[in-house]
Amino acid sequence: MGLVGQADNSVAMWSAKYSLSPGAAIKGSDLTVVNVSLGSQAPKYFSNKAKLVGSYVTKPLSQGELIPVSAISKSTTGATTREIPLGVSRSDMPLTLRVGDLVDLYSIPIKDPKAATNLVTSKIRVIAVDAQSQSMGGSINLLFSVDEKVVLDITDAIALGRIVVVRDAI
Repeated sequence: MGLVGQADNSVAMWSAKYSLSPGAAIKGSDLTVVNVSLGSQAPKYFSNKAKLVGSYVTKPLSQGELIPVSAISKSTTGATTREIPLGVSRSDMPLTLRVGDLVDLYSIPIKDPKAATNLVTSKIRVIAVDAQSQSMGGSINLLFSVDEKVVLDITDAIALGRIVVVRDAI
């Protein structure tokens, strides 16, 4: 029996070179081309022929993720995310936290020791970890992409206690 060659069905698709947050305008440096075999799923993603520069991200995209058609818009309409910075104690976060990780924020009250710990928000994306503050000790500066509806919840929680960052399951 002879060896039968299989056709290479891979196609060139756009992939996120870095983690991208909702509301971000796409730059050429944010994209990279990958060759993948998607079969019937190909129409759900942008091929490298699509002109994405100048478009806006509508859903969080992880580094290396193919760019889904559903995650890109030509306008900023509907983008309701905000970036919020937090200084978090080294002991209140995973030491291996990385850009792109999804986390939950909990508030541990300090002013009222009888108050319960509360989940402030869940499944928010880390968009920056300040490497300089990370190597200095004390608190580490983090930047999160959050739905604008939870910004006040987070700032209120900061005022009442300390914030603990819990990474979602990997």
